[in-house]
Amino acid sequence: MKLREYETVIVADPDLSEEQLEDLITKFKNIIIRDNGLIKEVEKWGLKELAFKVKHKKKGYYFVFHYYGGPDIVEEVERNIKIDDRIIRFLTFKVSKKEFNREDIEAQLKEAA
Repeated sequence: MKLREYETVIVADPDLSEEQLEDLITKFKNIIIRDNGLIKEVEKWGLKELAFKVKHKKKGYYFVFHYYGGPDIVEEVERNIKIDDRIIRFLTFKVSKKEFNREDIEAQLKEAA
C-alpha cells in the first residue's frame, strides 16, 4: 500500500484543560491508526496568540500531527475536526508528492524510536 506524508495543524480552544487536550490528541491518533495510517510525530506547540480573533478567542492551543496515509485518512481527520467544537481552526498539508511503501516507513519509525 502506498502512503503519502501529511501534516495537520490544529488550533484548539484555549479554555480546555490539559486532560481535555490529551483526549483530543488521543482521539485523532486513534482515527489515523484505525484507518491504517502511521503517526510519525505529534508536536505540542502550546498556547499561542492568534493573529486575529477566531470564534471570539485571542489565543489557541496549537498542535501538529505528522502522519502517513492515504487521502481517505485526511478526509476522515478533517471530517472529525469540523464536527468537534473544541477545535477553532485547522489546516492540512501534503508534505511531498512522493509515495512511500508502508514497510519502509515502519522500518524508519522503528529505527528513529
